[in-house]
Amino acid sequence: MKKGKELKVNDFKNYNIVYGSVNNKDPKALYINISAWAEPKMDSEINYNRVIRDTDKSIRQIIYNLIDRDNQIPFFKDKTIVDFDIKESGVKYGKRSFTNCEVTLYTKQEIPVNSDTIRPSIKKLIDSSINSVFEKNEYFNFHKSKK
Repeated sequence: MKKGKELKVNDFKNYNIVYGSVNNKDPKALYINISAWAEPKMDSEINYNRVIRDTDKSIRQIIYNLIDRDNQIPFFKDKTIVDFDIKESGVKYGKRSFTNCEVTLYTKQEIPVNSDTIRPSIKKLIDSSINSVFEKNEYFNFHKSKK
């Protein structure tokens, strides 16, 4: 039974973004979920398996670096899980493929997901991931819907 709380972020027009906790009464872990439809920019032979792995690594690195550099971010760096998922077999030029990125963050102390102490940290992690990885991606354009 899910007892968590989920909040929607509407700061980016091309992405569906939510963050929340699995258990709002005992918030030890929070998640950020970024989903979009990826459309290849080029009609050429590209090893998308490699592109997907590199994108996953870039997201992971951005988040780890932010947590490591900013003492105000109340998450453990070594307990962070990043799961970037896009089905390589369905990636074709002119066709959009569903993309999902889920980041699980474990808090240093119990902080409710809707508290003012956690919002700036979550916003910073989302903004950095979108602006540094998704928006600057040389292989894909991202869209909110499949159409």
